[in-house]
Amino acid sequence: MYQVSTRLLEGQPTLVMRAKLRVGKMPEFLGHAYGGVAEYVERHGLDYAGMPFAIHRLLDEVTHEFEVEAGFPISDEPGVLPGDSDVEVSSLPGGNAAVVTHIGPYDQMRPAYDAIATWIADHGHDPVGLAWEVYHSDPVAEPDPSTWKTEIIQPYR
Repeated sequence: MYQVSTRLLEGQPTLVMRAKLRVGKMPEFLGHAYGGVAEYVERHGLDYAGMPFAIHRLLDEVTHEFEVEAGFPISDEPGVLPGDSDVEVSSLPGGNAAVVTHIGPYDQMRPAYDAIATWIADHGHDPVGLAWEVYHSDPVAEPDPSTWKTEIIQPYR
């Protein structure tokens, strides 16, 4: 069973890469995006402000195609980025959010999302925008998926 907590978020600038892809290509894209954004942050002397995250939006239930945005929060809005990569400026919203921590494989997070949706409905709120996942574990450094820690954050009003 999942424990839902609440958090008041401040808006957060991010650097991301975006793609449209099928679910099977997600791990490859996430590795590419985190590596590309990290290299960009280092090359341009920017500062991280948190762990890697991803936002997914299902585009087609039949083909399992998603629109994905993945990257890192950064300390300061970088303004216009030099056009030397596929990295883009984005942001995570501020406001009230429901938060759940999932321990285990990524493909077993559905109950955590369900817990957030139930909590939001039971408390008379409405979800705002898309939820995102914050990854506190590095699958390369921690190859056992049963130990992976992921926060799921869903803004609400």
